[in-house]
Amino acid sequence: MKVVVLVAASSLALGLGSCGKSEKSLERNPPLAPNWAEQQGFSGNKEAERGAEIFAQVGCLNCHSYLGEGTPNLGAPDLTAIGTQSPRTIEGYANYVSNPSDFGNQVMPKFRDLGRRKLLAVGAFLEASKGER
Repeated sequence: MKVVVLVAASSLALGLGSCGKSEKSLERNPPLAPNWAEQQGFSGNKEAERGAEIFAQVGCLNCHSYLGEGTPNLGAPDLTAIGTQSPRTIEGYANYVSNPSDFGNQVMPKFRDLGRRKLLAVGAFLEASKGER
């Protein structure tokens, strides 16, 4: 039974890795991102704001939660205060999101197809996520 659950979870994670990676899907401006920037206090930080938009668009909320949105699926953590909980830098977050398996995370999909610029924006967003103010 555990093998079936693990295979199903892995299939779900791999499928999520391809969610929303096209340029076209990144053109939308989801309403969550501006609210997050205001609640977290990073309004005006254009790179973090862009990272919040990307985070909301590529399916991260399918496994993670953030300021009450999303779901902690497959045991993925809430990322609301990740910027205070982790010593990673913007570059460190970008590297992790690019290929989590390099850091021992075999469940989270790789997002390296987003490209370095978008990964750094997501890194800026995660680094700026210090918890609701």
